[in-house]
Amino acid sequence: MKKSLMVLFTAMLLIFTAIPALPAAAEVTAAQEAAYELPFKVLQEKADEVSVAGSYVKSPAEVKVEDGKKFIYMTLLNSQYWQSLSIQDGDKFVDVEVVSENEEEKTRLVKFELKDVEKTMNAKAHIIVTGIPGLGEYDQTHSIRFQFDASEVPTEDEEETPETPETPEAPAAIEDGEYTIGFKALHEEEDKDSAMGRYIETPAALSVKDGKQVVSFTLTNNEQITEFQVEQDGEFVDATVVSVDEEANHRVVSFEVADFTKIINAKVTVFVAAMNHTGHYTIRLAFDQDSIEPAATETPETPEQPEEEVTVSFKDIDKTWAKPYIEALAAKQIVKGKSPETFAPNDKITRAQFALIIARALDLEKQEYQGTFSDLTKDMEGFVYEVEAANRAGIILGDAGKFNPNAAITRQQMAAMIIRAIEYKDASLLKDVETTVEFADAAHISGYAKDAVQLAVGLGILDGDVVKGKKVFNPKATATRAHAAKMVYNVLEVIK
Repeated sequence: MKKSLMVLFTAMLLIFTAIPALPAAAEVTAAQEAAYELPFKVLQEKADEVSVAGSYVKSPAEVKVEDGKKFIYMTLLNSQYWQSLSIQDGDKFVDVEVVSENEEEKTRLVKFELKDVEKTMNAKAHIIVTGIPGLGEYDQTHSIRFQFDASEVPTEDEEETPETPETPEAPAAIEDGEYTIGFKALHEEEDKDSAMGRYIETPAALSVKDGKQVVSFTLTNNEQITEFQVEQDGEFVDATVVSVDEEANHRVVSFEVADFTKIINAKVTVFVAAMNHTGHYTIRLAFDQDSIEPAATETPETPEQPEEEVTVSFKDIDKTWAKPYIEALAAKQIVKGKSPETFAPNDKITRAQFALIIARALDLEKQEYQGTFSDLTKDMEGFVYEVEAANRAGIILGDAGKFNPNAAITRQQMAAMIIRAIEYKDASLLKDVETTVEFADAAHISGYAKDAVQLAVGLGILDGDVVKGKKVFNPKATATRAHAAKMVYNVLEVIK
């Protein structure tokens, strides 16, 4: 019971951080006839302490004067969870006006009148969340308060005469070569370090050739960072993936930087599988051109040739039920640890990692890079050849030309892959399999996976759980590295 409450509390912190903060307005003066920005804080309902909701609200808000009144324009993030947002007006709460909706970015622009910038504004947010394993549907209304920075409101004394812009100096030319360069990952709006900075190694690598400056740096959480984009010519584009190290959970990305004196905006998408939560963050990259130094050169070591079969023992699997499956597959080098001594059996496994294990287990033939999926590049040497091999074998299909390699794999996706793997090796093994297992949540299994789930259960490769006396499969729940090891071991047993 305590565990369920903790999961719910953690989930709600993640969910409620998607609640935006709202701005307000003061009396109109002549100097305020133009739009301006107004910073604000999101406070808890009964305490003058910052609410976790503030982390997911775009501040400052924009204030516009319309027909002699001031209106706040603000953006709600993770708008799929928002049922309504209302602002207190006298003794009642009034719904805000929806200006626009962006379904792709999951944002909603709303507006409401701000009558007194000096006062905090009470608000109510109705949130409904579904899809978090074990929690069912979450349906709650929360009370929050918005506090505005009145010192930022323009006054009549402020003149609007624009300053004469200084002529920028041309960026210093850098000779062709390999360098390192320091940088900071800053908050979206404020000149302070962003929390995302801890997931980006510093310094970055800099390669200069024929005047073209390309920066590369390492993201230290490859599994959860599903997208990294940088702003180029006013548009956000995906950074180029240079390499992926699955065992270290690292990814190296690169992009061109024309001028190191300018700050570059970047967007990061993070998926937390345990909470089934996707977060979108904007950061600013500020480079320090004075820190550029020639890169140290090292003589690469000759890699050792892997042995045909080895004895592997990880220190963190002694107490797990999956130990015999992990050790059996590790001996054949079908699975590998995240370090020489740790396997991390309880870590989530991604679609790319599971495809890699399947390809190794079936000893699928690797070929030259084909570019089968638009979100895989030749530089993803850690798994791209195995993923394409599994695609040629009909084991993985992708969606709309993409594979989504870093997404956590679901139980129904795993079932579909392993049944296709068995069919690839010997389709006769799928004949006359008992498929009468009934799950209470069968209606939630996607159409493409229904037969695969029945076959996988009938073959004894996987099974469901009993919850409140009913057998459930949890088709959209994610799996761990331990689960993957057991399933692949069972697949090999069926084939054998």
